[in-house]
Amino acid sequence: MQLGICVRDCPTDEVERLSRFAEDNAFSHLFLPEATQLQADGRLSGRSPWVSLAASFGATTSLRAGVGVAALPFWSLPHPAATAATLHELSGGRFVLGVGASHREATTKLGASFPNSPLGYTRAALRQLAERPTVNGWGFPVLVGALGPKMVALGCREADGVVLNWLTPEHAAASVAAARAAAQDAGRSPLVVLYVRLARPEALLADAVAYDQMRNYRQHFLGQGLAAPEAVAAGTCLRWDDPGRAREQLSRYAEAGVDVVCLYPHGLDAAEREKALAALA
Repeated sequence: MQLGICVRDCPTDEVERLSRFAEDNAFSHLFLPEATQLQADGRLSGRSPWVSLAASFGATTSLRAGVGVAALPFWSLPHPAATAATLHELSGGRFVLGVGASHREATTKLGASFPNSPLGYTRAALRQLAERPTVNGWGFPVLVGALGPKMVALGCREADGVVLNWLTPEHAAASVAAARAAAQDAGRSPLVVLYVRLARPEALLADAVAYDQMRNYRQHFLGQGLAAPEAVAAGTCLRWDDPGRAREQLSRYAEAGVDVVCLYPHGLDAAEREKALAALA
């Protein structure tokens, strides 16, 4: 199992610093999610992961990095395809494109339409990407952000793998098994990436509470027997103040067959983030 890093909404200079840190400490991947949000005062928060990735590639020579994931309802598909191809070309073949249907609550809040069938919508997007390759920079792997088994199967049958999120080690093993079975049927070798949050206990709980408000994630948690945010944080996250226990849980994800666990630190400043990551590298 390889270790990667996921961070959201970081200034570009911090992304450059973190990219160099990741490469120097043998992390294999860096993922930046699209994290645009509407604040209570009507202003938009969030930074473009696409622009930040250009800075990341300029600061490194071997680190693989990608958008994880691009929320497709906010895009006209040719535009992220062209941007992905440009980043793949810029990086010398190190770019990874993650795509997903997002969630009804997130799209509605920002004025976008949520698809009636997220599965069918994502399948159509994957086929459009395959049928209309870009002239320059083609060949980047495409991963699908997935919660349920049908989306996992789609990502491994018709794309290059999946990005998973908020999973206990036991349910990670079940998702990996489903991914491998679906890929075998299609003659593919999928990459299975899992985001695992790393933060202070209060930050982990706050994140679990926020995600528990979204219907898809609520179902995702209940399917793992995690009925309360406290159980979600305890079962799927790593506490930054207990690296020994965190390493034990990482070993369980390795036993589950996850290819890349992306440590997802948040609520930490740059120095704290690097200290927490270095303790687990």
